[in-house]
Amino acid sequence: MHWRRAGLVSRPSLHLKAPAKINLGLGVLAKRGDGFHEIDTLMVRLALHDVVTLEPTLGDISLITNDSGLPVDDGNLAVRAARFYLEAAGAKAGVKITLEKRVPVAAGLGGGASDAAAVLLGLAELHPGRVNLFNLARNLGSDVPFFLLKKTAARARGRGEKLEPVDLPSRALVLVNPGIKIRASDAYAALQSFTPRLRVKRIVSGLEGLEPLRYFNGLQAGVTLAHRSVREVLVALRNAGLQGVLMSGSGTTCFGLAADRDHAQEVASSLHNTFPSWWVNATTFA
Repeated sequence: MHWRRAGLVSRPSLHLKAPAKINLGLGVLAKRGDGFHEIDTLMVRLALHDVVTLEPTLGDISLITNDSGLPVDDGNLAVRAARFYLEAAGAKAGVKITLEKRVPVAAGLGGGASDAAAVLLGLAELHPGRVNLFNLARNLGSDVPFFLLKKTAARARGRGEKLEPVDLPSRALVLVNPGIKIRASDAYAALQSFTPRLRVKRIVSGLEGLEPLRYFNGLQAGVTLAHRSVREVLVALRNAGLQGVLMSGSGTTCFGLAADRDHAQEVASSLHNTFPSWWVNATTFA
């Protein structure tokens, strides 16, 4: 449906995928003067995704979602992303955001940041303007710039905004979350010690099967110390025979790499049956 009013022509609604991510290692190098931490991480987009629908309106910004626990005002990163973009573009318009959540919230998978990036990209299509999306993304959150890249993987340094695309082989994996939410600020507050930088070339070689896969998450020790169920998830993934088991980002979702998609599905089904209260998902690199 198209409408015309006050010289403004509508565009059709946009449907966008907002992919989840994992961190194939997370180094926490130092505390910065601005209060954030200097990190070194390898971020990877997944096939698992939320769905963001943008419908142009002449009113304000609104959001509806299937997750009743999410705020629908400026407390939601997607709403703030819309407000930032429309103000920067000087667009005298609003947008209705419909958010179908499939990615767990506050789980180390970047769902909120990815939703915000999808809103920025969608509004740039609906209301083109001279807007630096990466500047907006950096102001919204450390993970948001990565999702603007539209690359499978990137090494992220600084606060996460210094990005270098990395080519990775496709892998299948299993994600498990024990049903616990944790704020990134709490995970960093529980940091046990600083870490060295990642050895990204070795990680890539490990994914290609050329050497053992070795990486670490500097936040994992503090999170597992506070949450026994995360330790139990890590043990279950290792016992299932998965490779490279690790907590993703600030947690509490953990993952393990499978031999292929069928293996990932088999392990996910077995874990779901054994631990029915856990959220379990088999997916792939996107």
